[in-house]
Order: sequence, then C-alpha cells, then structure tokens
Amino acid sequence: MIRSTGDAMGSNAAVVRTPFLRLRCVLISCGIISILVAAALLAVTLTVFRVREPVMTMNAISLKDPVAAAAAAAASSSTTPPPLLTLTVVADVSVKNPNAASLRYAATETSVYYRARQVGEALGPPGTAPARRTVRLNVTVDVAVGALLGDPAFLEDVVAAGAVAVATATRVRGRVAVLGGLVHRRVVLEMNCTATVAVADMSISDQRCLQHVWLP
Repeated sequence: MIRSTGDAMGSNAAVVRTPFLRLRCVLISCGIISILVAAALLAVTLTVFRVREPVMTMNAISLKDPVAAAAAAAASSSTTPPPLLTLTVVADVSVKNPNAASLRYAATETSVYYRARQVGEALGPPGTAPARRTVRLNVTVDVAVGALLGDPAFLEDVVAAGAVAVATATRVRGRVAVLGGLVHRRVVLEMNCTATVAVADMSISDQRCLQHVWLP
C-alpha cells in the first residue's frame, strides 16, 4: 500500500510538533515554579524577615557622684563657682531587637539639657543587638556644674523649688541586614526623657520618656 503525500507530511509535522510541545510545557512549568518560589520568598521577606521597629527603654537616670553634686548645690550662693566641678549623669538604656536578624548600631549619642540648653554630651560604644534579644547600654555624661551655678535661672530653681528639671536625649543609629545581607534597612532610635533632680539628696523623680523610631 502506497501512502499518500499528505499522510507523509502530516506524520512528519506530528513528529516535529511533539518535541516543541514538550519544550513549551517544560518552559511553562519552569515559569510557574519560578513565580511560586518568588511569591514564597516575598511572603517570607514580608513576615519573618520584615524589619520591625526596635524598642528602646530608659531603665533609669541616676547620678554617679551625688556627694560632689551636693557640695556644688551648697556652694550655689557663691558668686565664684568652682570651674572644674562636674556631675556625672548615668543613663541606663535597653534596646530590644524583635527582628530575625542582628541589629548593628554605631556609637550612641546622649545629651543632657537644662532649660533647652545643652549642658553635657557623651558617646557610648558601638555594638550589636542579636536577633530577638535585648541589650543594655550605660552612657555617662559629665555636666559642668560650675557653668550651671553661673546661670541665674538655675539658682532661682534651687532656691524656690529645691529641685531642678533636666532633660536627656539618647539616639542610636543602626542597620538590620536580612536575607544574608542582601537587604539592608537603616534604623534610628531616639529616647527623650525629662526628670526632676532634688537638690537636698540628689534623688531623681518624675521621670517621663518618649520613644521615636525612624526606618528611613
């Protein structure tokens, strides 16, 4: 039996079309798998590896050398205050990192203010807050008491109320790296606190703090 020319051509077309259809199916399958993998990675990134806001807590503000501070307060009536007398303010801060990656932060910045005027500033060491851990930072700031004694408003506060209102500002700049360092996100934490220092015993009361977080 002799096949017709049309049957031969149809058979050859079918043979050629079969590998093409298989290749097309493979490409479509690979595309679908790639889309599913990308969607899964995106979901993981937005959930597990999403950069969450760290939490800063001011545990306490204390005076490191209250004896020297009390001596400074007793000498407040003098018109010639000791120029080298200083008071050390200690800020005990905690930083909680809720992320699944470490938070690396630069040197912490802490400033002390009296009546909106900066009277002291100090830098704390840089470090790392491990994933889902809390680290504590102690920053000491030296305040020039002699300069405060020369301020008439300071003497008025001491005489009238027996206490002085101060403010502190602590700032932490850091970076969180997720997905093996492929994604970096900067973090800026700032804690602003106000407190009242009693001149009689150098105790601190009425401490109030407010946290600000930026993810630029």
